[in-house]
Parts: sequence; structure tokens; C-alpha cells
Amino acid sequence: MNRPVETRDILPRQTAVGMWCDRVKVRTISHHHKLMNSGQINPAENPFVHLKVRRLVLWLLLISLLLGIAQGILSSALQIEPTDAIWTWIIYIGLMVSLCLLVLQQFDRLQVQLEDVVGQWRRANWLRLTGLVVAVLLSSLGWFLVSFYLLSLAAPSLVDALLEQINSSSTTETAFPLLDTILGPIVLVGFAPITEEFLFRGIILQRWATKWGIRPALIASSIVFGILHANFVGLSIFGLVMGLLYLKTRSLAVPIVCHALNNALAAVSLFAPETEDSASVTDLAWLQQNWWVGLVLIAMSAPFLLRFIFKNYPRRDAELPYFLNRSQRLDGEA
Repeated sequence: MNRPVETRDILPRQTAVGMWCDRVKVRTISHHHKLMNSGQINPAENPFVHLKVRRLVLWLLLISLLLGIAQGILSSALQIEPTDAIWTWIIYIGLMVSLCLLVLQQFDRLQVQLEDVVGQWRRANWLRLTGLVVAVLLSSLGWFLVSFYLLSLAAPSLVDALLEQINSSSTTETAFPLLDTILGPIVLVGFAPITEEFLFRGIILQRWATKWGIRPALIASSIVFGILHANFVGLSIFGLVMGLLYLKTRSLAVPIVCHALNNALAAVSLFAPETEDSASVTDLAWLQQNWWVGLVLIAMSAPFLLRFIFKNYPRRDAELPYFLNRSQRLDGEA
């Protein structure tokens, strides 16, 4: 009597990484097939099949190039120094708004309802969320100190240059001090939280979850978020927490508000009046003497963050906010 042919009998030998990737794909495809069979998802109605991250990257590069050319022309025409601090805010606003508008254009082409991605405003325990934000902020600061200290052991000149650049970013001279003072907080507390959460959690997370599965997508999108910031480890953890908040609440409003609160707390030190000692707080000598403060901050925040992450980490077959919100909207319209 012949035994049934099993999958392992007909597949070629693969590496451990290849087999892991195949298992992720099989689980993702199987989950999507279940949803399609239940009528929750039509294969033609999954916009994240068509919203490619590499297209976002190409748009990012193209827009950056165009903004750089525009900055050069305007700097010459208006006699504004290219290094003026005001350009930082203007270019950031132009870049992020342009990316979001291009995504919204794709939404219109794919007939995607923005509310299905953003979700509805959810009632939340804002006291607990404020505590979570404080824990994330302490963790980010702690990892900044520890990671930069470890890097300084191998490349002290590089770290010294990075710290000098960070310090100078808050003291760069501008010909428009009032406009700089207004735009700085608006970008940090308004534009950055809204646009970054929309792109990273609303689009990239759900696109990669469609492609690889929700757990790999959550980790990958958080790592990319951290790479794009100076504090890689701290901001990767921050991105992970924001992603979990979005998956848990199905509303971008919650991570946007938490992101804004985090930036507001961080901006207090950025825009605070300088004292004689403040300029030396983040120089290399201070860092090498006080890096252990980072370990204390990490230890203080770790219990709260680990509890939140383990408690809210998604199941492999967890549904994405877009499809849950869309299903709820369609049920309400029926």
C-alpha cells in the first residue's frame, strides 16, 4: 500500500532561510485564500498587491532630486544661503506631502477609501498610552547613548562628527528666525507624525504583510523606520510599538497622536534655551563618561515595553486593519 505523497517528498532541498521564506509565503497565501473564500477579500480588491514599496523609493529619489534643484534655483534667486536652517523644514514638508499625494492618487486609481486605511477614531486609555510614550522615549534615549558609545570605541572621529552635526542642527543660523521657530514645532508635532505613520504603518506595513506575512512585515518596516533615523535601535523599537498600536486599534490616529507626543517631548530639549553647559551634553567626552546612563534608561523602560510587545504581538493569521475597517464599513452600508 503506497503512502500519500507528502510535500517534503517532492520539494528539492533548500537552505534554512529559503525554507523559512517559503513557509511565510505559504501561510500568507493560505490566509488570503481563506479570506477570499469567505467573501471578505476579492483578489481584485487588495490594493496592497499593487502598492509597491520600490515605487515609493523611486518617487522618494525623484522628488528629492527635484527639490534639490528647486532649492538651488530659489537660493540663488532669493539670495538665501543653501545651508539656511529653514530649508530643512521646507524640503521635508515638500518631500513627505508629495509622497502622500502620490499615494492618494494611487488610492483613487485603485478605488481605495482612505478611511479604510486610516480607520475611525478609537477611544483609548490615554494615560496608559502617555506612559507607553514616555517608556519609548526613555528607551530611545538610552539606546542612543549606548549605541553611539559602542560605535565611538571603533570610530571616535565619526561619532564626534555625528554629535557635532546633531548639536549644530538646533543652532544653525537662519535669515528667518520667526518662520523657523514656527515651522520647527509644526513639522515635528504635525507633519512628521501624520505623514510618517501614514506611509510606514498605513502603507509599507500592510504592503509587506500582504507579501510576506504580518510578523515579518512588522519587523521589517520597523527596521527600515529605524535606518532612516540617526538612532537606529531606539527608533526601530519606536516603529515596532507604533506598528503594534495600529494593528491593535485599527486606527492610525492612535500612533499619530503617540508619535506627536513623543516628538513634542523630544522637541522640548531641542528648542529649550541654551545654557553654558547644554552645548557639551552630547559631545564625545561627555558620552564616553556618561554612557552608562543609557543602560539605566533601557533597564527602566524595558519591563513596560516588553510587556506591551508580548501582549500585543500579532498572530500569524491576524487580519490587517485595512480589511477589517473595510469590512466594517461595508457592513454598515449594507
